[in-house]
Amino acid sequence: MSLRGALWASTCALLLSISLWFLRLFNILGSEYDLLIRFVSAIGLITLGIFMGILVSEKKIQTRPMIIPFILFAAGFFAAPFVAVGILMLASNFSSSKGIEPLIFGGSVIGYLSLYMLFWFWFNKKKGTFKVCETD
Repeated sequence: MSLRGALWASTCALLLSISLWFLRLFNILGSEYDLLIRFVSAIGLITLGIFMGILVSEKKIQTRPMIIPFILFAAGFFAAPFVAVGILMLASNFSSSKGIEPLIFGGSVIGYLSLYMLFWFWFNKKKGTFKVCETD
């Protein structure tokens, strides 16, 4: 399969999958189409995997230098609920926090992820991964 053919196949399958999910979301398609929607979604993910595999095998995407930063980035995102639970456990010791636990949990998740993204932008700017447009 050529690179262009794999791109078109994965794009069409994913667009079909997204449109079927939206039709199911707005109750245009009934629950009897759930199996079809999952089948099309699986096909879309498989063709996307084939497309990415072709890109990696043809050396269009360099994977080796991206493995460790990706693992660290994903670990930081997966740590967000644990950080929020820790903050919630600390806040539950105070009597003024009774009744606002969902706000504390949501605010700590948003705050942690915002600081985490700012850290990654700063780190990648310092590292030179992406450059901000500079005018002369």
